[in-house]
Amino acid sequence: MTKRILIVDDEPSILELIEYNLQGQGYEVKRAINGKMALEMANSEYFDLILLDQMLPKLSGIRVLKKMRATGNLTPVIFLTAVDNEDSKVDGLISGADDYITKPFSIKELLARVEVVIRRTSKVDGDKKINFHLNRAMKSIIIDDTEISLTRKEYELMDFLLKNTGIVVSREQIFDNVWGVNSDSQLRMVDIQISHLRDKIEKDTKDPQIIKTVHGFGYILEV
Repeated sequence: MTKRILIVDDEPSILELIEYNLQGQGYEVKRAINGKMALEMANSEYFDLILLDQMLPKLSGIRVLKKMRATGNLTPVIFLTAVDNEDSKVDGLISGADDYITKPFSIKELLARVEVVIRRTSKVDGDKKINFHLNRAMKSIIIDDTEISLTRKEYELMDFLLKNTGIVVSREQIFDNVWGVNSDSQLRMVDIQISHLRDKIEKDTKDPQIIKTVHGFGYILEV
């Protein structure tokens, strides 16, 4: 399957140069010219990688990445930065970037870093790693390139699980955050909504690989 890459930069010449060379390597490429546009595209489309400039109009690259990660969007990101100092690079990595490259850069180095990050974030067996995030505008979830409609409560539940990816959360924690401590609903609604979500996102509901049960405690979202 052709890998899809989003390039984000406010300099047309850089966009054109990168796009031309990535397309020459067989990648499908899309562009964004500011941070707001980049965030909207990242949260509404599937990409295997985002090349993200740190200094952008409307919303900085750091802010874009932080907002992506806060909603559970785990799309790999390589920062493009004109600031060659340690603090800038550390800030990017702490915010969730997978790699960085300093301007001016050689196309050969850029293509090598792109290949390495995509290979590292894909499964060893060659199958694409599951990548999904919420489309907040449509109240849906996008799994790879498939958009799945959610009910309001399913959406709120998935939002909470995504914010706690890799963390075991109890049924009580889920209930308090999704339904609220003063809700008239019962705790068993957590299990019912989890079951509904699994019906929509799991390949095999009898052996869930995304939302897993931690017996005696609660659930964990693993991606």
